[in-house]
Amino acid sequence: MKKLLLVSLCFLSLFVTQVYAQNRTITGTVTSKDDGLPLPGVSVTVSGTTNGTQTNASGKYTISVPASAKSLTFSFIGFQAHTAAIGSSSSVNVALVSGTNELNEVVVTSFGVKRQARSLGASVGKVTNEQLTQISEPDVLKGMQGKVAGVDIRSSQGTPGASTRIQIRGNTSFTGDSQPLIVVDGVPYSNDNVITSSQVTGGGAYGSGFGNIDPNDIADVQILKGSGAAALYGSRASNGVILVTTKSGSASRSRKGLGVVLKSSASLEKIAALPELQNSFGTGSYGNYSQSNGSWGPKFGGALKVIPAWTDYLRSYPELFPDGTVPYVAHPDNVKNLFSNGSVFENSVSINGGDEKNAFVLTASQLNQKGYIINQDYQRSNISVGGSSKLANGLHVRGNLSYARSTQTGGDFGETQSGAPSLFSRSLFLGRNWDLTLPYQDKQGNSIIYAGAGQFDNPLWSARYNVNNTANERFIANFKLDYDVTKWANLSYALGSNTFGVDRREIVEISSRAAGGLGSLVVDHYRKQEIESTLLLGLHPKLKGDFTLTGNIGANFNQRTVTDLTNVGNQFKERGYYNLSNTIQQIVAEDSYSRRRIFGIFAEGTLGYKNYAFITATARNDWSSTLPVNNRSYFYPSISGTFVFTDAFGIKSSILDYGKLRAAWSKVGRDADPYNLLAGFVNNSNYLGQPSLGISSRAYDANLKPEFTKEIEVGTELSFFQQRINLDFTYYNKNSTNLIVPIATPNSTGYSEFYTNLGSINNKGVEVQLTVKPVMTQDFTWAITGALTHNKNTTTSLKEGITRFTPPGSYLGTNEPGMPFGYFYGSKAARDDQGNFLIDPATGLLISQVEPGYIGNPTPKYKLGLTNTFTYKGVTLSALIDYTKGGDVYSTTIVNELGRGVAKLLKTGNLPG
Repeated sequence: MKKLLLVSLCFLSLFVTQVYAQNRTITGTVTSKDDGLPLPGVSVTVSGTTNGTQTNASGKYTISVPASAKSLTFSFIGFQAHTAAIGSSSSVNVALVSGTNELNEVVVTSFGVKRQARSLGASVGKVTNEQLTQISEPDVLKGMQGKVAGVDIRSSQGTPGASTRIQIRGNTSFTGDSQPLIVVDGVPYSNDNVITSSQVTGGGAYGSGFGNIDPNDIADVQILKGSGAAALYGSRASNGVILVTTKSGSASRSRKGLGVVLKSSASLEKIAALPELQNSFGTGSYGNYSQSNGSWGPKFGGALKVIPAWTDYLRSYPELFPDGTVPYVAHPDNVKNLFSNGSVFENSVSINGGDEKNAFVLTASQLNQKGYIINQDYQRSNISVGGSSKLANGLHVRGNLSYARSTQTGGDFGETQSGAPSLFSRSLFLGRNWDLTLPYQDKQGNSIIYAGAGQFDNPLWSARYNVNNTANERFIANFKLDYDVTKWANLSYALGSNTFGVDRREIVEISSRAAGGLGSLVVDHYRKQEIESTLLLGLHPKLKGDFTLTGNIGANFNQRTVTDLTNVGNQFKERGYYNLSNTIQQIVAEDSYSRRRIFGIFAEGTLGYKNYAFITATARNDWSSTLPVNNRSYFYPSISGTFVFTDAFGIKSSILDYGKLRAAWSKVGRDADPYNLLAGFVNNSNYLGQPSLGISSRAYDANLKPEFTKEIEVGTELSFFQQRINLDFTYYNKNSTNLIVPIATPNSTGYSEFYTNLGSINNKGVEVQLTVKPVMTQDFTWAITGALTHNKNTTTSLKEGITRFTPPGSYLGTNEPGMPFGYFYGSKAARDDQGNFLIDPATGLLISQVEPGYIGNPTPKYKLGLTNTFTYKGVTLSALIDYTKGGDVYSTTIVNELGRGVAKLLKTGNLPG
């Protein structure tokens, strides 16, 4: 019996020893090396496996590891990943270093889902808070300029508060509506450019909605460039998605307890360049002097020494011209003196704090910008507050509120010949003998000009009196709940509202060449409300073996409501009182209301193998209120894959750190604008005091189909020499079909337009993002980042019977199958077989070609952004060069410089072309 008991104990001891040899428990604490505080939520995994856990609120962890385990890997957002050897100890404590490991970072994708960058099969760009706030740039989009390959950001004007246009991977619409969907903390954020008056015949440097956001409150920006990455977001994602995560929308406790950050910045700006003007000839024609707009008069310094004082000036200020004459001399700086140095001043404060279960963030800022153009300024005030709380029952509650108000003051733009009260009517091509130091108004406040009355407004007078005042307000409320239903399932619900309003007053003062010299006032009230609701079930079941699975199933609802009321008052009763009640005639120019809804269900799944191979599939079906009943439901899928070959093949090299291949195919649908299904009645002007209605002049396609964009994308991500060199290369080919647009129809049809699916557009190109760090020491880093984009934009097809299409009333260029998108089409000078111009001997003018044809391609050959960043002990200096090669433009400024005889090249007689 004793022998049997001894043998049994030995066997049991051996069994227990084997069990302990197979698994053992490791414990430890993870802290921040910066301040020594514990880090909750750190991912702790057995290196090379998916076996892992997370640290608790005190930064502590416990993990069971096999006997063969050699090390543990610790990773956390905002810190560099760290691998620690296990050895024989049962305790492993780690202090993480702040910073981002670009190879293992976590990125935010559709609906706020966080994923490892290595698992993404589509290209995603990123811009950090430091990149946005290290320059005093009022507009977030301008702060992103040149930093991400494939993203084209252009400012419409250099004036304060002017709109900024963003486009990803080319034009996908015949009407120019190719801007991506912008999502801020899960709520769509409209970048509407509300146009009150045509900017060709008037109007100002209107701002866009995204200019209201505070860069100081942004945590980071993720740019989902490919349709494969953006497909889950639905109809508006065909142009890509910009995901903005704010500090208030992602409230988390400061690692230093209560944190207060104060920022102040100041910058000066000046106009980049002025036209080179000749100062040899004054106003007139054929070498003879006259009070005209063209500087084709006598040469300065010749026989003509004095000229009669300008008629309007002599009449208003005879005391300034005792003998009724002025010297006939050049005023070389009369254009330069219209501009001055501008300035931008910004102050902000951010407060965050909380405990292990609760967190809050508050950010407030004030920006003041004075433009380098006369009487142009912009102010913006922002305040946002957000918080999060983990309740005792496990429910996680998040919410944030933000309010922004901006005011913009500026002058009118547009072409004077079209009747605009333009500040720039002659600003860049003034007569070379015009003296702008003289008064710009008579003693009654009327504009005084140098040429014939009524031809244009004095630019100084126009800057003071023809003014546009705009006030924008935006209020965002966002609320989110999420709950861990099981260890492998999380249920969340998010509800957000975004309300954007514009109040604008456009003033044309009495005596302006516009509005018949009688003055006018335009008052515009615009309001847009967007509501977004998303229910999401996140799944991450634990699979046996080396496979992992994550997925999301959800439903999404979006509603957009827009109202716009514009009143025009003509003929002021009294000067200087800008109210509709001070006008003789009032007209309702716009009174519109629209509401559109879209509902979608979607699913996403990612299957991973050994953390180096991943396949992701998505599917979404939308139901839109803007499409015919038979076509309002549309489905679109995507699939992508990624392969980290350095991990798969166990490549351990001092040269190649990381290598990844990725590929994606996607299809994304898009609906139409609201109220384009039936030709209803429209309000006409009253007839003999009685209201009247008329038939719409637009006909509608009863079988209108949704637009679709299909895209193929392949790329690679490589890192060399311990991340001193990082390369991201992408090739894409994108086809947008069934594009919806109104086309002109013969008047004999009874309609002027037909709203239908017209044709298709292709974009193909390459994106290269390269970062090189020539110097990396403990205190100093020098990083050079280049973002190269090459995109070829082509019209591939048009509706049968249409060979060439130009959007009605637009300046977007012409579209023809096989030709560059929006190419310039028009009259051309005839040439002989050797390419020489043909000249009419009777007039000396060029002979026009019989048939108009191709003139130019507006798409650039490539764009290059080059950023140099120097960091020394926390102090950062950054310089950006944003370069565009090629791309033809039509410049009315150059046309006028040549036509008015002020261009410097005319001095030598060398004409372009």
